[in-house]
Amino acid sequence: MQMFLLRHGEAQLFADSDPQRALTSTGYHETKAILSQSKVELQTVTKIIASPYLRAQQTAELVSQYLELPIETNELLTPEGSVAKVSELIDQNHQQVPLLVTHQPLVGSFVDWICGLAPGRHMMGTSALAYIQADVVAGSCGELIWLHQPGMSL
Repeated sequence: MQMFLLRHGEAQLFADSDPQRALTSTGYHETKAILSQSKVELQTVTKIIASPYLRAQQTAELVSQYLELPIETNELLTPEGSVAKVSELIDQNHQQVPLLVTHQPLVGSFVDWICGLAPGRHMMGTSALAYIQADVVAGSCGELIWLHQPGMSL
């Protein structure tokens, strides 16, 4: 199975609450750039699932416009979400090619877990996009095909 994991774009430092932090103009620009640089691979995506936090929803909206797919919101994708619950969510969507829009530390922890990498190896920056292939959704059963970070040439 294929899956894509996208950390939300750069967000405001402060808001009334963490879930209400909005994307900055840099967040919009960097996310659009990553999507454009990854356009060939992203054509396989069939489903967008995003955290309910504002910055993730705004990032998912950019993906939705780019891929012309609707957004499904899921509470499991918040910053302190569970790797086990996210693996169940992906497994439930095994007939799809999902793109999850989420947060650190969850996204980095999930990439490390599914790919059998050392914990903390992938502290994904904002707008970072990972492409993973796995036969099953389980620890150490995936392969990180690539990880695109803003400002890094592909």
